[in-house]
Amino acid sequence: MIPNKHRIDLSRYPRRALLEAFKDRELPCFSVTCNVEIGALRQRLALTGHRFFVTMSWILSVAANRIPELRHRLIHGELYEFERVDPGYTVLLDDHTFSFCDSVHREDFDVYYADAECRIAAARAGPDRSTGDKHHMIFITNIPWLSFTAVTHPFSAQYASIPILTLGKFFTQGAQVVLPLAVQVHHGLADGWHVGRFYDEVQRLVAEPSFLRPNPGLPGRLRER
Repeated sequence: MIPNKHRIDLSRYPRRALLEAFKDRELPCFSVTCNVEIGALRQRLALTGHRFFVTMSWILSVAANRIPELRHRLIHGELYEFERVDPGYTVLLDDHTFSFCDSVHREDFDVYYADAECRIAAARAGPDRSTGDKHHMIFITNIPWLSFTAVTHPFSAQYASIPILTLGKFFTQGAQVVLPLAVQVHHGLADGWHVGRFYDEVQRLVAEPSFLRPNPGLPGRLRER
């Protein structure tokens, strides 16, 4: 079910002037890439056996939902705030193409994880490349084959206000294990301060992965994908 949304009164919207400045530009988005330290998360995953990407998609979903500006969307010229946003991600197929996979945000990690596993299996069995109303979503993509320092994504004007989050290949840097994480957002709705808050939320979640509990049904080793 698509989550509820309410229209934002632009006469009381503190970013109205910034929205007007950016909303009609050919490229209204900006993107940044920062490294996130994931050593504690990987150690915990090695014990519980949960998949790395599915776990990270939950972390990104939780962090994004905690930043109201990342739940703001421009729809037919009106500004709305969704009560929650749901993650959608890409699923690699055997022929090296990919399927879209629309998921649902859950605060409970175990509930989210079980549902996401089912949705990923369904996407592999019957790939989905359809388009439709996606305003209530955040887009997550995974590029585990390379560590990048910047990335950009195609977008349409219709969906320019949807954040796009990209995971890269993690690597060691001194004593740390770091993961490139790129964030692309509409500059009329968010700026560096909001993106910085998002990164802070992500780092807190990966540094204290107490939400990961051992599951007898999972192998006790890290599953990278």
